[in-house]
Amino acid sequence: IGIKQALPQDVPRIHADQNQLQQVFVNLFNNAIDAILEKQGAEGGEVTVETSRADDGKVKMIVKDNGCGISTENLKKIFTPFFTTKSGGKGTGLGLSVCYGIIQNMGGSMEVSSTEGVGTTFTICLPAGEK
Repeated sequence: IGIKQALPQDVPRIHADQNQLQQVFVNLFNNAIDAILEKQGAEGGEVTVETSRADDGKVKMIVKDNGCGISTENLKKIFTPFFTTKSGGKGTGLGLSVCYGIIQNMGGSMEVSSTEGVGTTFTICLPAGEK
């Protein structure tokens, strides 16, 4: 699985709890890897991480994968506590719900878009901190 990154230097810093933000990104990366492995195995799998300045002055962070994608029906429930599509006791259904709460508590937003068979994109926007 490859990792692509687009992390320009001119993006403002954010004021956030490092441990909580790390928890969010670890969860998103783990889900991306699971989706890629479910679709095709590691061959050709790719996770892309991008940061940019949003139009409203916030910092936008994007994590996208080319995994199996999420159905429209499941997309509606993705941030609901205890909702999981993982079998065999692999997922608790709390990861994305907790991530959503962390980002909300930081004054930000978290959105998801997905196409089955193509991949998923998570977009996080957080307030910029002082320079």
